Amino acid sequence: MYRFWHRIEHIYWLLLSLFIRCFTRVYKKRILCWSYYYTKYSCNPRYITEYLLKEHSGEFELYWCFNKDVDVSKLPSEIKVVRWRTWKYLLILNSSAFLFTNTRTGLWKSSFVKRKGQRYVMTWHSSMGIKKIEQDAEETLSLSYINEAKYDSSICDLILSGCKFRTEVIKRAFWYDGEILEKGTPRNDILFQDQRELKQHIFTQYNIPQNAKILLYAPTFRKDMGLQYYKFDWDDILTVLEEKFGSPMFIFLRLHPNFCRAGIDISALCQYERVLDMTYYHDMHELLCISDVLVTDYSSSLFDFSLLHKPCFIYATDYESYDRGTYLKLEELPFPLALNNAELLDVISRFDKEKYENELVEFNKRILGSFEAGKACEALYRWMILC
Repeated sequence: MYRFWHRIEHIYWLLLSLFIRCFTRVYKKRILCWSYYYTKYSCNPRYITEYLLKEHSGEFELYWCFNKDVDVSKLPSEIKVVRWRTWKYLLILNSSAFLFTNTRTGLWKSSFVKRKGQRYVMTWHSSMGIKKIEQDAEETLSLSYINEAKYDSSICDLILSGCKFRTEVIKRAFWYDGEILEKGTPRNDILFQDQRELKQHIFTQYNIPQNAKILLYAPTFRKDMGLQYYKFDWDDILTVLEEKFGSPMFIFLRLHPNFCRAGIDISALCQYERVLDMTYYHDMHELLCISDVLVTDYSSSLFDFSLLHKPCFIYATDYESYDRGTYLKLEELPFPLALNNAELLDVISRFDKEKYENELVEFNKRILGSFEAGKACEALYRWMILC
C-alpha cells in the first residue's frame, strides 16, 4: 500500500510540474543546482557555483534546492534557496536554463522533464573510481535505477570527465553517447589552491592543535550498509603515524553520504578522544585539502587526494568478497595496500615517499591520463556561454 501511494505522490508532482511549465519561460541566465539528492551544499555543483560567484559575479541567477530539513544558514548570500517539492521549486525547475547535479536526476523524484532551451549537466560525484559503476555493475543495481539512469542519460547534454580512463567508462557504462567535457572535475580545482586559511578555520572549529596532522579515513559504502568493514585499532594506528610523520595525529572519520541518508548510527566507530566523526561535514574536498594522510578502500577520493602528492593507503578488509567489483586490481595501484589492521600498520611504517611519488607519476601517465589542472570550472563556463 505504501508503494502505491508513494507512486501516486510522484505522479502528482510530475503532473503539477508539467502544468506549471505552461505558465513559465526559460531564463537564459538562471541556474538550478542540487547535490546528493537535495541533502548537501557540496561536491561539483558547489564548486561550479562558487567559481561563478567569484569570477562572474552577477552574471547568473543562482538557485539551490534542498530538502525542507537542511540547514542553509551558512550558504553564500547570493544563492537563492528553494525547497524540494514546493511550488517554487517547480517554478525554478522549469525556468532554469542550466541544471547541475552530481547524481542522476530521477524523473519521479525530481519531476524534471527537460524542455527546449534547457541544458542539463550531470557532473557526477567522482573524477575516477576503482569500484565499478552504472552498466559495468548492472547486476548490483535495481531495475528501477537502471531505467531511471537510461532516461537520465537520454536528456543529459554534458557529462564531465577528470581523466581518459573515466571518459572510457562514461562511453561504455553510462548509457550515454553525448558530449563529454574532458577538462577536469570542478571539485578538484580547490586542490590546486592555497588552503592554509581553511585549515586554520577547521582546526579552530574542532579544537585541534595547529601543529597536529590529520589522517582522513574515508571508505565507501557496501551494499549491506554494514559497519564491520571499517574497524580500526585507533591506538596502534595513531602510534605508528606519529612515529612515521613526527607530529600529533588526529583522525577524521568520514563515511559515505549513503550512511547519512540511511540514518545509521556510526558512533561505535569513533569512541576515541582523537577520532572525530566528520561524516556530516558539508564538503569532503575541504577535508581532503587539509588532511596529511588518507586511508580509504574503493573510494574515488584516492585519485583526488593523489593530486596533492600526499600519502594515501588502501585498507580493504573485504577485497576478496567486495560486492561491486573493481576496474583495477588494488595491488596494481600506486597506493600501499592492506587487507587487515596489522598490514595497515606495516605499510604505514614502511612508507617510502620517493617511491610512492614516482609510481604515482607513472600510473597517471600509463593508466589514468588525468585532465586535472585546476581549471575545470573555467572550462565549463566557456561551454555555457556558447550554448
